[in-house]
Amino acid sequence: MKQFTLAEKNEVLETPFIHIHRKLDVLLSIGKLLMESGADTGRITSEILRAATFMGIPHEYLNIHISYTTIMINIFHEERSITVFRKTPSHIPNMAMINAVSKLTWRAFERHYSLTTYEMLITKLPHAISVYPNWIKGIACALGSSGLAFLFSGDIIALLVTFICSLCGYFTRSLSHKLGFNEYMSIALGSFTAMFIAYGFYLHIELGSLLYVLVCCTLFMIPGVPLINSVVDTINNHILSGITRAIRTLLIVGSMTLGMAMALYFSPVPAFSFVDIKPHVFTIEQMIGAFMAAASFAVLFNAPIRSLFYIGLGGVVCVSVRNLVLVHYGFSLPGATFIGAATMSIIFLKLSSWLRTSGPVLVVPSAIALMPGILLYRFLFDILHINKLNESGLLYMAQNGTTGVLCIVAIAVGVAIPNVLAQKYLQRQKEIRIQELMATRHASDGQ
Repeated sequence: MKQFTLAEKNEVLETPFIHIHRKLDVLLSIGKLLMESGADTGRITSEILRAATFMGIPHEYLNIHISYTTIMINIFHEERSITVFRKTPSHIPNMAMINAVSKLTWRAFERHYSLTTYEMLITKLPHAISVYPNWIKGIACALGSSGLAFLFSGDIIALLVTFICSLCGYFTRSLSHKLGFNEYMSIALGSFTAMFIAYGFYLHIELGSLLYVLVCCTLFMIPGVPLINSVVDTINNHILSGITRAIRTLLIVGSMTLGMAMALYFSPVPAFSFVDIKPHVFTIEQMIGAFMAAASFAVLFNAPIRSLFYIGLGGVVCVSVRNLVLVHYGFSLPGATFIGAATMSIIFLKLSSWLRTSGPVLVVPSAIALMPGILLYRFLFDILHINKLNESGLLYMAQNGTTGVLCIVAIAVGVAIPNVLAQKYLQRQKEIRIQELMATRHASDGQ
C-alpha cells in the first residue's frame, strides 16, 4: 500500500477540488447520519460546514439544501459546479450518533487525520455505535410513561398499571412493524392495545387514580424529538424541513389517537381528556416522576449510558422550575414551560463541555419530561368525539389545542435560547479553536 508523506496528506486537505467527489460523499454521509438520528437542520448544516473546513473546502463554495428526506450539496467555483444528493428514508432518534459525529470531526482536527482515515471512520460509525436492545427500550418506554403518571399525581397503583399497559402497547407496535405493517398502522395498533388494557383495568378496579393510566399509557408514542425540531427548524428559517417534521408529527399523533379511539369505540368514553394534569402543589413525587420520564425516554432516543443520569437530572430541573413558577408565582403554563426549558438548557450549555457531550444530547431528552405533545393528542382525541361534546367540552378542546401549541413553541424556544442569546460568541469560540487546530496541521502527523 502506498505511503503518503505528511505534505501530500495536507495537500489533499488544503486543495478544495482534489478528491472532491470523495469529500462530497463524506459530507453527504455526515448529513445523512445526523438527519436520520434526529438532529435539527441548523446542527446538520453546521456539522457539514465544519467537516468541509477540515477538508479544505471554503464555505463560500458550498450551497447546502436540506429537506426531511433529502440532503443536497452543491459546490460551485468559477465555471465548475458539482451537485450531489442523498436520500434519508429512515428517521430514528439516536443521540449517541449525533454525539459521535461531532466528536469525530473535532478529533480529526486534533489528530490531523488524513482524508482516507476520516472517510473510513465516518463510514464505520453506523456499525460502531451500539443500540439498546428492543426489550430494554420497551421497559424504558413503560417506565417513562409510569413516571409521567406519577408526575401527574397518580399513585403507586396507577404507576404499576401504566407500566403494564405501556409495555404491552410497545411490543404490539414492535411486532406489527416486524410483520411489515405500515408505520402509522403499527402505532395505531400499539395505542389500541395499551388503551384497551388500560380501560379494562379502569372498569374492573374502582380507583380514581386509574384515570391517569388512560392519560399516560400511550405517551411513549408521542414523537417529542421531531416535534421540538419542527419548531426549532421553523424559527431558524428552515421552513420546508420544519413543516415536513410537523406534518409527520401530526400523522404519528393522529395514528396514536385513532388507535385509542378504536379501543374506546364500543364503550362509554371516560372523561380522561378532562383530567387535570396541571400541578397545584409542589411535591417530591413530581421530581421522581420527572427523573423517571426523562432518563427512560432518553433510552428510546439511544442516549449514551453515561449521560442518562444527567438527563434525568435535567428533567427534574425543567419540570421543577416550571412547577415552581406555575404554582407559586401564577405563571401561565406556556410561560412556565419556557422558563423551565430555558433554565435547563442554559445549565447544560455550561455542563456539556465538562461532560464532553454535545448539548442537544442532554437538552432534548431532558425537555421531553415537559411532555410537549400531551395536550395536542388530547385535542385530537376530542376532535374525534366532537359530536358528543357540549359547549364546555368544545371550549376545553380549543383550550387544549391552543395551550398545546404554545407549550411546544415555548419548549423549542427555551431549548434554543442559549444559541439565540450567545450564538455569535459560541460560533466565534469554535472558529478560534478550529484555527488553532488548523495551525498545527503541519507540525506533526498525529497518526
